[in-house]
Amino acid sequence: MSDGQSEISKLEEEFKQELKGNGSLSPHITDGVSKGESYVGFDIHPEDVEALFFEGIGVPRWESIKAESVEEQEKLYMQEYEGLMSKYPLIGRANDTEQQAVYKSDEVPALVQECEKVLAATANPKAVRALHKFIISGTKAAEKKSGLEFNPRLDSQF
Repeated sequence: MSDGQSEISKLEEEFKQELKGNGSLSPHITDGVSKGESYVGFDIHPEDVEALFFEGIGVPRWESIKAESVEEQEKLYMQEYEGLMSKYPLIGRANDTEQQAVYKSDEVPALVQECEKVLAATANPKAVRALHKFIISGTKAAEKKSGLEFNPRLDSQF
């Protein structure tokens, strides 16, 4: 096992030790045909999504947008958001931990590539950690030539 694979395995084990529960996305590998799906073993928490979007991709925080009215602020925010997210359409689907994000098997490698592109451009530790959760989930699905679903977790597990 290479050093990179060893490091990823360590991270995956670390992720599996985190608490799981309401408000998180639960990644599942699915074959897209039957109801056969498997949980990857860790969750993507709201703070992971926040770190990915704000610190990793550079989405502006609402309060950083200055305008004369709320309507203008929203317009400016959405222009900036859409400009940034147009580069990451697959990551953009997973922007809400209360909504399911579904990726077909042929989309999963592109999702991993988008994450690797953001990973190469950020040094923020929280964003890096979040990106590894997406990359590990996507890599597991791609290895099985399967789809990937990020499902909102509605229960608490410890």
